[in-house]
Amino acid sequence: MKAQKKIKFIDGFSESVWKSLVVKSLRIGWVDGLNQASYRLSKSTMQSLLTAGIFEDLFPGSLNELNVEYNEIKNGEYFELCKHQTHHGRNYSNAFCDMESEAVKEGRSKGYGIMINYVAPNTDLKWLNPRVNNCLYTWYKIKPTDEGKTRNVLELDFKGIPDCVIDGHTYEGKQLGRSCLLLSGHYENHRKIGEIVMKNGWNPIIEEFKKQPIHEIKKTTQIELF
Repeated sequence: MKAQKKIKFIDGFSESVWKSLVVKSLRIGWVDGLNQASYRLSKSTMQSLLTAGIFEDLFPGSLNELNVEYNEIKNGEYFELCKHQTHHGRNYSNAFCDMESEAVKEGRSKGYGIMINYVAPNTDLKWLNPRVNNCLYTWYKIKPTDEGKTRNVLELDFKGIPDCVIDGHTYEGKQLGRSCLLLSGHYENHRKIGEIVMKNGWNPIIEEFKKQPIHEIKKTTQIELF
């Protein structure tokens, strides 16, 4: 019989919820969300998740901007990192989503080559989790050229985990039968976010985010396994 996988819990939530908080915080530009996650996750985990977000969300407008964002991640400069406008606010989301089938297929076979032949020789980024090769491939094919686009960061105090963070990518979300929520990274949700942001800016999504029920953390002195 296969041994049941141990689930790591930190301050009352599975590690997957804290990882989801990283992804959603970068997407919406929530500095304190990133800060709070960084207190509970390892530096290497934070860097891996945020580096994936360079291609899934930030979509840098040049190799130089990619390098700037990567070094902000390494240095924990989350305010500066969150100031970068994502593809949602730069009219790339439809093109990003239109490439889904091609990117999922071609990213598997070509992502590594893009990294070692294009990204690594020209930036400080030398390795990328292969799970994000589809987004890397999309960024490489589109090659944005609008370096320097910014947005206002979300300056909101952390009071707990917003409900939309607990989506189908988390242990708790799966237990609740959840799938795609407000800030989830499904392709069609990226498209939806992009349409809203291009029409009305980030404010409508931020207002919905602020209305989310908050799940209070339960401070513990050690990581629990269940």
